[in-house]
Amino acid sequence: MKRFTILAVVLMFAALACVPLAAQSQTPVGLGVSLGTAIPSGSTQNIQSGGMSFNWGFYVNIPLIYTFHITPSAELYKLQDQNATDIDLAFKFIVPLSSFALYAGFVPGLTAFSTILDPHVGIVAGATFPLVSNLDIFVQGKYNVIFDGNQNLPVVHLNAGILFKF
Repeated sequence: MKRFTILAVVLMFAALACVPLAAQSQTPVGLGVSLGTAIPSGSTQNIQSGGMSFNWGFYVNIPLIYTFHITPSAELYKLQDQNATDIDLAFKFIVPLSSFALYAGFVPGLTAFSTILDPHVGIVAGATFPLVSNLDIFVQGKYNVIFDGNQNLPVVHLNAGILFKF
């Protein structure tokens, strides 16, 4: 399972690099930052969770078509007293409404913790609200499951942030 997930993440990043600019949406690309909390549920033999921790991250929102975006991201938080980093590639389906947009999607990636590099998969849901023409705010929740050997560690991420579109 671990090898399959790592292979899937590598193939998704390779596919993203091959997308021609002409196939991309007219919606602008966005750069974002977020703050929030990470809430692990339990522990594994190699990873002791230690409870809720501060979470921050940065995002690149790449619209392929108006209602489908790919979002590479990195989020940093703590498990126990050690730093953990999630590198994700979210596939988001957008529902544009009159004054905001809802989204939901699938999130595969890798989690680095101490000397451990484990795959994870998850789901994401959230909403974006426009402030001015090129600046949005967003709120999102993400549920990841980290695969650590034969054990799993679920982690909930709750974030809010800003997204600058150019």
